[in-house]
Amino acid sequence: MSDKIKKQVRVRAAPSPTGRVHTGNLRTFLNDYLTAKSSSGVNILRVEDTDQNRKVEGGLEAILETLKLFGITFDEGPKQGGDYGPYIQSERLEIYQEHAHKLVEMGHAYYCFCSKERLDEIREKQRANKMRIMYDRHCRDIDPKESKKRVDSGDPYVVRMKFPTEGYLEFTDEIYGKIRVNNEEIDDMVLLKSDGYPTYHFSVVIDDHLMEITHVLRGREYLTQTTRDIFLYNAFGWEPTKWVHVPLLLNPDGKGKLSKRKGAMPALAYLRKGFLPDAVLNYLVLAGWAPKPEDAKKDEIYTLDELCKIFSLDRMKKSNARYDQKKLEHINSMHIRRLDIDTLAEKVLNWADNYVLGDFIADKFDDHFDWEIELKEKVLKYLPKWKADLDYFKKALATEHERLTVFSEIPDALNFFYDEEFDWDDDDWRTQNHDFNELADGLEKVLPRLDEALADGSWDHEKWEKAVRGTADELGWKHGDLFLAIRSATTGRLQSPPLLDCFKVMGWERARGLIVNGIDWLKNKK
Repeated sequence: MSDKIKKQVRVRAAPSPTGRVHTGNLRTFLNDYLTAKSSSGVNILRVEDTDQNRKVEGGLEAILETLKLFGITFDEGPKQGGDYGPYIQSERLEIYQEHAHKLVEMGHAYYCFCSKERLDEIREKQRANKMRIMYDRHCRDIDPKESKKRVDSGDPYVVRMKFPTEGYLEFTDEIYGKIRVNNEEIDDMVLLKSDGYPTYHFSVVIDDHLMEITHVLRGREYLTQTTRDIFLYNAFGWEPTKWVHVPLLLNPDGKGKLSKRKGAMPALAYLRKGFLPDAVLNYLVLAGWAPKPEDAKKDEIYTLDELCKIFSLDRMKKSNARYDQKKLEHINSMHIRRLDIDTLAEKVLNWADNYVLGDFIADKFDDHFDWEIELKEKVLKYLPKWKADLDYFKKALATEHERLTVFSEIPDALNFFYDEEFDWDDDDWRTQNHDFNELADGLEKVLPRLDEALADGSWDHEKWEKAVRGTADELGWKHGDLFLAIRSATTGRLQSPPLLDCFKVMGWERARGLIVNGIDWLKNKK
């Protein structure tokens, strides 16, 4: 390890300004951030906008907005500044052009004058003959003086890398060890395009060297392409960076990188769904990494601050990970349980106000899901009621605290604490053992007993159980059937938190009124 790396780790996140941050992107940003923070290093943002077709107005701002919501920040970049700028590639064109022409002078690159039509013809012939699609090196052996004369006369050209045609290149990846690629498999790729813009593989090497990047973290799919980077480092006589190719996050079926089509969401949508930022990052880091045994927690629940202290690249796994929605939801539920009720209520209200009802720059780059539109309607209905009596809201929320998976469940989970009547349907009453007439009769008979047991506000569990079980015995019912009928009447559903806990929050008067409404509905079903 060089003295430079020992002194300070420098990593870079290098997005294109498309405005989109999806699950895989967020995981990459996270690995960069943790690598820097865990080693007291520097996390750099460099905007790779040399592909002008992908650049969109507001794209960079949207990316930064999303990352900030997750707590991921940068030490250097277009907004922060730094000693290694500019940090936007389109502002560094002269640097790339200078280095491209220097490579030609050194004999490691050459000017190519092939037209688009000729290149298309070559590719078509190669496809027809089932050959590898690559440049045929037509301009590689043009006399350098002739090439220079054509460039000076204004002939259109690109600069191509003069890659060796024999032997192999080898490098060491921090996760996968020694990687060897035969040189004949590598194309003489374009380094500088005819419009003066560099290609991706050329610009990143130049920038990584000049910005003194010590570690490059990227997906495993780029592993073999690193030989092109190695060639460029060697050609310039530069010390290569360290490469860390992280395992991929695959679709749930294990086929291909995680995609929106197979269940992934834009990063912002996870927050709008009601996932906590720390929980999402907690899940993503464990998908391909594990802490040292002495740092590991049995429940695998870590905050971002905790991860910054224990993260290390040598604990990266080699195998790809499948996206597991259930595990993500479990981790989120565990993070929710860690919160005291005051903090939980504060976060829920902030989520409703800002994530569900708020607008973000990133929203214009991704279509809204149907559930986002429906969720907004529900929050618009209930949020004023939640805010009207915060003490009541906290008590209602406490009944669901241990059951919550994501915040988006809350409007439906707590609706019976706020709705005056329910829009029942037949499936909201389990009718296998009793018809609607019998259910109404059972509720009418238990009501006076519940008045006697609960109206005094003592909320005695023994009295509550005795009232329901005693009535069920008189009716010849199973105890559970009558409890279920009361649950359906007072919550509008077949499952809920313990009923007596719910009654304590809403008060017996409200609960009684809901039971009466339920009786009326059942009678109208006769």
